[in-house]
Amino acid sequence: MATFRKVYLEELSRIQERINSLFEQAMLSSEFDEREGGVPGTWAPAVDVIETAEAFLVYAELSGVRREDVQLQVKDGRLEISGRRQPLGENRNFLRMERSYGPFRRMIELGSAAGTGAVNTAFEQGILRVEVRKRGAAIENPLEGL
Repeated sequence: MATFRKVYLEELSRIQERINSLFEQAMLSSEFDEREGGVPGTWAPAVDVIETAEAFLVYAELSGVRREDVQLQVKDGRLEISGRRQPLGENRNFLRMERSYGPFRRMIELGSAAGTGAVNTAFEQGILRVEVRKRGAAIENPLEGL
């Protein structure tokens, strides 16, 4: 009985993975208009945005995301944070699944004051900190006081 149940659960897991893959492919079409706020079917990390006289500070909650799985880009007054969160562990026979996995993307409007070259980052305890210096702001001790 236990062997039958294990085979049954493994087959259901493979079917679920295939369905997830099909949905991901369908929802991540390259024709998606970025101005809509994000790619449909993805999760979006929570962010805090703070403006100071010299910079914009963005804190993104990325628990379970590896540093090498995160990309940043500042362009046209917007900060884009994107990447992917992989499921934990190799055993995917979930009894409950409440966390989101897969690709994510957040577009944060910073306005024309945002510089494109002076960006500093730190990643600690699942929180990504991004400092985007404003145009013309003096660059001294970035991330001081964070």
